[in-house]
Amino acid sequence: MALNMASKFSFNPVLLTRWGNNKGVSLSPSSLILLTATFITLADNAAFWSSLALRMDLLTLKGFGFALTFFSLIMGITAFFFLVLGQRYLLKPLLILFLFLSAAAAYFNNIGVVFDTLMVQNMLETIKDQNTNEAMELLSPSLLWHLFLFGLLPSIFIVLVQVRPRKILRDLLSRLSTMVIILAVIIVLVMLNFKYLTYFSRENRDLRMAITPIYPVYSMVKLIKTSHADDEIPFHVIGQDAAGQHSGRRRVGIMVVGETARADHFSLNGYPLPTNPLLEKQDVVSYTNAWSCGTSTAYSVPCMFSFLERKQYSPGKAQHQSNLLDVLETAGIKTFWRDNNSSCKGVCERTESEKLHHDPDPKSPFFNAGEYSDEILLEGLDSLIERRHGDVLIVLHTMGSHGPAYYKRYPRGFARFQPACESASPHECSDAAVLHAYDNTILYTDHVLNKLIEFLKEREGQYDSFMLYASDHGESLGEHGVYLHGLPYSLAPDAQTHIPIITWLSDGLKAARNLPESATKACAASEVSHDNLVHTLLGMFDVNTSLYRKDLDLLAGRCK
Repeated sequence: MALNMASKFSFNPVLLTRWGNNKGVSLSPSSLILLTATFITLADNAAFWSSLALRMDLLTLKGFGFALTFFSLIMGITAFFFLVLGQRYLLKPLLILFLFLSAAAAYFNNIGVVFDTLMVQNMLETIKDQNTNEAMELLSPSLLWHLFLFGLLPSIFIVLVQVRPRKILRDLLSRLSTMVIILAVIIVLVMLNFKYLTYFSRENRDLRMAITPIYPVYSMVKLIKTSHADDEIPFHVIGQDAAGQHSGRRRVGIMVVGETARADHFSLNGYPLPTNPLLEKQDVVSYTNAWSCGTSTAYSVPCMFSFLERKQYSPGKAQHQSNLLDVLETAGIKTFWRDNNSSCKGVCERTESEKLHHDPDPKSPFFNAGEYSDEILLEGLDSLIERRHGDVLIVLHTMGSHGPAYYKRYPRGFARFQPACESASPHECSDAAVLHAYDNTILYTDHVLNKLIEFLKEREGQYDSFMLYASDHGESLGEHGVYLHGLPYSLAPDAQTHIPIITWLSDGLKAARNLPESATKACAASEVSHDNLVHTLLGMFDVNTSLYRKDLDLLAGRCK
């Protein structure tokens, strides 16, 4: 039935081009292109123009000339793109497509989201993972209203406007002459402002990231080129010398991958609101000066399990090299990935895994607001452990504090901090309401981690165990007008990179590894990062391999 409906209402570019062409406004193809490019340059680049206005006085003659130069560059490049690709029947569909894409990009630019290669990769990963819940959360009423004003209304004009038909040669000459005129204007304005333009552009390189649709298109092209280059890299097997060497009791480790949690909202780290009332009563170590590898899940999660340090890391390199799970399997330690998030981002490709969100049970007591709450990850944990003999590492990938709909990340019973924002558009809520909703997610994370620790404590007679929690990245909550995450690392505020890392060890494991309290807490205040995780986990299982670096093991007592 869906196929029949799709064929019945299939897209017809010829009809779209001809619809409304009998009456009304009449424009040449070049004129329609210039009009659309001008609209996009002015209407969909508010973040760029406002940032430019903060950095120079646009009311002066020099400032006005500088702004006019940028306008000609943005409008000219956009028009060039349309002039080359917007041929005949493709013209209107292309213009309409970019009106909607530019409007969407402008909406997120206005709240501090940058569409660089990592953000584009995140978007593609969301599509690949069929993560409809995350995509639907972004379709807020404010976004739909923005798309109506800046996407649909101008698109209706384009549909109804009459495009004057021209012969192929005449149309080609018109397009070429338009391109020559645009190029001439750009050259003149650039030459007049060349000295200051080069200096300003060098000192304000971040401004280019707000240019729509040029920067998102550039990021997409760059990602395609990078992905193609990465595909040529052969897979490199490392850690083949790995071997487990402890002779004591069985060891069970639980690695909890947090989502969008920031360290400064954990009361364990000094946050004034009691967001960790349960963990504060446990014998845990919180690393208060911990930093993420990246600012997005697609980038950080593979990095957390990679032996490449942040300065050498890239998702492409990590994808073509053995990760921690591979090395542990080589050492005879069974691994299992359990996911309540979008996916493992390639980390669990060669190990057993389970994606809970792909087939949810609405009757589950942990089904909340159309998805599972993170407590579902603890269901059946006993059987997961018992079905695997010997040492085992289970990775639990949580939904944690994933925005923008923070209120969906915790059951109603954890809505302790009020008033809490219950909107997928946090920038439309008060600052206090956004913070309260986010803090409620941390409160629920506290509950889940405490429940996991109690689970392990109850089984101390069966095996030695540990829990290691680390968030993939942080989150901006409206500071300086920035929301969500994903900014380039060089521009990202601490809110997006300062993360919680927490460890808990059973008494049996501390004794087996001969770890005094001074060793377990040696790195608590030192600067640590995702780079420490793989070496700490190798140390937990006493894996002997040339890959292991004792100086990066959080529990080796090497920090000062």
